[in-house]
Amino acid sequence: MAHVTMLGVQGIIRPEVAAKILPTLKGFQDSYYDKSLDYYSEQFSNHDDVHMNMEARLIDVVGMDVGGRMHTTRSRNDQVVLDSKMYARKEVLAIREKLIPAIQAFLHRAEGHTEDVMVGYTHFQHAQPISIAYWLSHYAAVLIRDLTRLKAAYDVCDENPLGSGALCGTSFPIDRMLTTRLLGFQKVIPHGLDATSSRDYMLESLSAAANVQVTLSRLAEELILWSSYEYSTVSLDDGFAMGSSMMPQKKNPGTCELLRGRSGRVTGLMTAAYTMMKGLPSGYNRDFHEDKEILIEGLTLVNRALEIIPALVETTTFNLPRLNELSYKNFATATEVANYLVAKHNVPFREAHHVVGSLVGDLHRAGKNFSDFDHCLDHIINKNKIQAKPEEIKAVLDPKSVMMSYNCLGGTGPTAVKEMLASFNQQLDQHAKVVAADRKRLTDALEVTRKIAGAAGKVSSAEQLKNLIPEEYRN
Repeated sequence: MAHVTMLGVQGIIRPEVAAKILPTLKGFQDSYYDKSLDYYSEQFSNHDDVHMNMEARLIDVVGMDVGGRMHTTRSRNDQVVLDSKMYARKEVLAIREKLIPAIQAFLHRAEGHTEDVMVGYTHFQHAQPISIAYWLSHYAAVLIRDLTRLKAAYDVCDENPLGSGALCGTSFPIDRMLTTRLLGFQKVIPHGLDATSSRDYMLESLSAAANVQVTLSRLAEELILWSSYEYSTVSLDDGFAMGSSMMPQKKNPGTCELLRGRSGRVTGLMTAAYTMMKGLPSGYNRDFHEDKEILIEGLTLVNRALEIIPALVETTTFNLPRLNELSYKNFATATEVANYLVAKHNVPFREAHHVVGSLVGDLHRAGKNFSDFDHCLDHIINKNKIQAKPEEIKAVLDPKSVMMSYNCLGGTGPTAVKEMLASFNQQLDQHAKVVAADRKRLTDALEVTRKIAGAAGKVSSAEQLKNLIPEEYRN
């Protein structure tokens, strides 16, 4: 509809031709919306591709002398990349829209756990105490960056290739800016050979989407492990679990396992896209037939995965007593004890490291941990002759007390976390506004183009057709 409107306004086709084609195309779209026509029936599937099938259907309705003029100035080479970019644009926008409530779920849950302690891991061994809010909000942080990556990919998708022809444009006086606006694109691709032979929009879209899926896989891995009996630190809602056909006691984290497993498919599709492109010369190549399945499957998988994340995050239960217990089990506050000796008693860090390390060794061999305060006090005060106050040592041995004290920028203390949550919410609000603006541009353009097509049946001149176009969509 956008293309034919442009042809009519530019005088490339006669106004009476545009007046017949445009309402017919709108009728085709209406039949797609109300599902009154089977686009996969044999009647519309005996030509080379969807473009030729649609043109044949138009000619069947309005005749060759009218319908046969729709393809003027256009090649399947620019048409197919146009359709693919419009599809990618739609799906990437949907991913961005679904990421927003996913991030909101992490931030919402974090607000209620700024003072609840858990163990943070490095090398998947106990490292230092952190808050549950700190763990939750770190997923919000990376997913917000994913929004930035997806916006960059979206902007590459949102450049119009139509008008490039087979590879180098046309001698007809086309108006590429008009079709760009009517199709809701932000920009036009200025170089025809680039437009028809490049697929970087696909590579960027799949790469950004794969990045999201890998993050979801990491989340799934942690929830799978932590919901096991050995950890018992989280419990998944029954809606995200499944039973066993044989073992009646089982509660398997099936949804999380699929989240984790599908990251392999998504990253594999991304790799397939890069591999397909790596040896192609400039210009259109039949290899591009392969990009549709790769693009559609990859973006569909990520869109489906994101749909479950808000509910998964909101319904997962944290076992607070167990998390608190584990924070004592394996000397997670050892670093802070060493820091205390350095800061309060002028002990060189390497010596402090040795003092605390030897304490950890003694306790480990005795089957004890930092909750045995008397042993810790004896080791530091009596054995190592450090005149420390018992209440101060107890404070740096207590995981929650240590966690609450880390309020530097980016720290796990409640003050630092609340500052980060406020910042993340602000960033998310800005992203939401940008996403809404991108959605509105597409919705408005579709509505405008349909209105033009619906009213075009009465036009008798190029000027009348042009007058149907709102001023902001003209040059």
